[in-house]
Amino acid sequence: MKQDLDRLMQERRLDAALVLGSTLSSPTVYYLTGGAKLENVAILLRPGQRGVLIHGPMERDIAAATGLECIPITRWDLAAIVREMEGNLLRARAEQLRRILADLGVSGRVGVYGHGEIGQSLALMQQLAAVATDLEIVAEYADDLITAARVTKDAAEARLMADVGRRADAVVTALADLLTGRPVADGHLLAPDGQPLTVAHVKAFIQEQCARQGLEQPGGNIFALGRDGGVPHNQGNPADVIALGVPIVFDFFPRPVGGGYYHDMTRTWCLGYAPEPVQEAYAQVMAIFNRVMDSLRVGERCAHYQEMTCEFFEAHGHPTIQSDPSTTVGYVHSLGHGLGLEIHEAPGFRAVAGNTAVVQPGMVFTVEPGLYYEAQGFGVRIEDTVYCDEAGVFHSLTPFPKDLVLPVRRA
Repeated sequence: MKQDLDRLMQERRLDAALVLGSTLSSPTVYYLTGGAKLENVAILLRPGQRGVLIHGPMERDIAAATGLECIPITRWDLAAIVREMEGNLLRARAEQLRRILADLGVSGRVGVYGHGEIGQSLALMQQLAAVATDLEIVAEYADDLITAARVTKDAAEARLMADVGRRADAVVTALADLLTGRPVADGHLLAPDGQPLTVAHVKAFIQEQCARQGLEQPGGNIFALGRDGGVPHNQGNPADVIALGVPIVFDFFPRPVGGGYYHDMTRTWCLGYAPEPVQEAYAQVMAIFNRVMDSLRVGERCAHYQEMTCEFFEAHGHPTIQSDPSTTVGYVHSLGHGLGLEIHEAPGFRAVAGNTAVVQPGMVFTVEPGLYYEAQGFGVRIEDTVYCDEAGVFHSLTPFPKDLVLPVRRA
């Protein structure tokens, strides 16, 4: 949480943190500014002090609403510094940052964060380290300062995420109503024009419903039929016809229009009836889903739940990545992942060396066991977004039912 930043900086022996980027491209800038629409800003954090936002003068009203101390970037005239540096923009930008830090009294160890092209960011930080010789520029990788703060959500963030879950549920409810309300001919659903209903029709409908709910889908969605559902990230063939008895993996991960916190959910459906192998796989996925949900505990290793899931599936004869990391059939992915301003963030649930994450109050994460059999023509995945409140109680933020078979309208 943001309230942990001072403690986390002290644990890392950081005297300051410098964040560079824009709201729309940097979750870190979005996080620290509360989503204010700002471009190319610098944010300076120091333990025990109010954060400083250095911004363009045209965005001064937006900047003022963040609650940070605001200073226009024109105080350090980049054009003039470029002239001093004989047109060398890299040297000029690094010198501008050096002057900002010096004028604001920054010394010691400075962590650097934010977003940008890798090569440009590396060049800028190397140049800054070369000119700011009184500073130690610190780059973190795993469990960096901002990631460690964002791994838990405060009450306001949890309310935002619950609201996105409610809006996502409205979209999925409308979609289920569409599918169960269409007429059937020759074993497939019909579109309003009398032609077969396709994945393309469904995706267009989802997009319309997202617009109604103020949601967007930066990563699209997965609506994969049959064998495509057996490849976990296959987004589905737009030309495929929605047919009775064909399993559908529907993975929906929207966020509010313009940015914000994601929701993530998956349902597996068959229209009218489900083939026996799909029913059997579905029952096993639901069994371990419920077992994990019932056993979630604060303080438990996140990897424990992946190990539990692998052991369950292997006991039922399925390959898993625990016994064969290269398998593409059976259980092929992690049980879940953290969720927030990015669709995949900490904590991770993989059972790998170095994953020391434990379940904590304030975490929001997915629980999503699945089985995948491309050659047999199906995949099954069930996914909810889960929030652990400050009392250690776990809440699903995904209210939509988990029925495998959706009824269809019979002629």
